[in-house]
Amino acid sequence: MLALAPAGVLGREDQLWMNRLEAPMAFKIRRVGHLVLRVKDIERSKRFFQDVLGFPVVAQNDRGMVFFSTDVKDNHHMLALIPGKESANMPTPDQIGMEHVSFELGSFAELQDAYRTFKEKDVKICHTVFHGISKSVYFNDPDGNMLEVYCNVPAEEYRKSVSNPYSRYGSIDEELEGKSPQREGTVAP
Repeated sequence: MLALAPAGVLGREDQLWMNRLEAPMAFKIRRVGHLVLRVKDIERSKRFFQDVLGFPVVAQNDRGMVFFSTDVKDNHHMLALIPGKESANMPTPDQIGMEHVSFELGSFAELQDAYRTFKEKDVKICHTVFHGISKSVYFNDPDGNMLEVYCNVPAEEYRKSVSNPYSRYGSIDEELEGKSPQREGTVAP
């Protein structure tokens, strides 16, 4: 059985939904291993992922690929960049394919730091949102791929304020800027 929360934390409807996920399989996917992005300018994208998101380069290869990881003991690489053709079309918001990829942060304070860094480095912020289960900042990389950084909101907190923890409940710009405190039922550690 797929376990998202300790026993007793899930509500009745959540538990019924989780029970439907049980399916016998001969294999079990453990996690998303890594993401590979094809980019127009490998050096520009390398600087973006190093300087804006703090990803350390762990390797490069003879094909021009660059590999990044924040924890090589646990994951040899989380992200890789591969050179694309300069004449290739940029992604558009409505095209079929990857919508975005997200990176988890450890706290709301880290999310605020990321938001400030993006502002200082003129990163295009698409939007911010409280989802119930998380607080997120969505932004674009130099090739127009949408990325997300987020911090989790504990279940005991979001259950105070939302009926569906997988929805959108408005912008959190003012919280990220420190202009207003985190609202009751949305407090992320």
